[in-house]
Amino acid sequence: MAKNLDLKKNSLSLYFVIAFALPIVTTIIVVLVAGAPSGIVVTEMSVGALVVVMAMVHAPTIAAVAVVFRSQRLTGIKNLFRQLKYWKFAPQWYLKAILVFPVTILAVLLVLSLFSSSFSPVLSLSVMAFAAVLSTLWEEIGWTGLATPLMLKRMSPLKVGLSLGFLHAVWHLAANIYGAGAFHGDLFVVNFLVTSVGIIGLRIVTIWIYVRTSSLVLGWLTHLGFTGGQLSFVSFALTSGETIVWNAAFSVAVIGIVALLLARNKDLMNPSNFYAKVKIARVGRVSGKF
Repeated sequence: MAKNLDLKKNSLSLYFVIAFALPIVTTIIVVLVAGAPSGIVVTEMSVGALVVVMAMVHAPTIAAVAVVFRSQRLTGIKNLFRQLKYWKFAPQWYLKAILVFPVTILAVLLVLSLFSSSFSPVLSLSVMAFAAVLSTLWEEIGWTGLATPLMLKRMSPLKVGLSLGFLHAVWHLAANIYGAGAFHGDLFVVNFLVTSVGIIGLRIVTIWIYVRTSSLVLGWLTHLGFTGGQLSFVSFALTSGETIVWNAAFSVAVIGIVALLLARNKDLMNPSNFYAKVKIARVGRVSGKF
């Protein structure tokens, strides 16, 4: 998409400023007006919590729209959302995007359940799990639809994954403090750090798929599997300590996935111009090892 846009200077920086500022400012205002929740917002959803969550998940799309409108007005916005039209890929790519994280989540839960029944997989059909379908889409329009192709012009896929993954993890900080600060208490920083490792891994896997397919849709489905899988299979009844154990174990598994990817796809570590050197697999022409 970015190759079709003549973006103004500092567009990427502006994107990050808006994407970060919107959830931070919204969270501060909600806390000042309504106060902070006493527990975890997943189980204590309120109007204030809904406002914070909505501001966070929509921020990447709002930032992307603002950046492309600044450079190309309505044409830029059309190019941004036109990426959703490209969905014809070989079935293997859909299987990889949809299943990689849910399968990993279930595997980790089954191993942990050998030590404690608290980690036994559940099947939750909660509103939050269904909401992940749209929330992950709004995020990926910005992360995959704009930031990823712009950064791939400057860095290797691995460096993009590490850099964008770090930013993506830190971007959650304000909303996480609001949504789980009281729940984790003194252990919040520990939980945030182990969770961030998993998010960085998510971004690396998403960028691997993007490099092979140039697909926003597959990036969205990968993120959906990561977030929706956890909301669907991990029990909301876990204590703070158990949540940290889960996040740490899952992050270790994600590190394993990334290590396997890098071992079998060494080009991910090579600096290159994405648009000049990477073939697009919209009809399944690029195989790509997992």
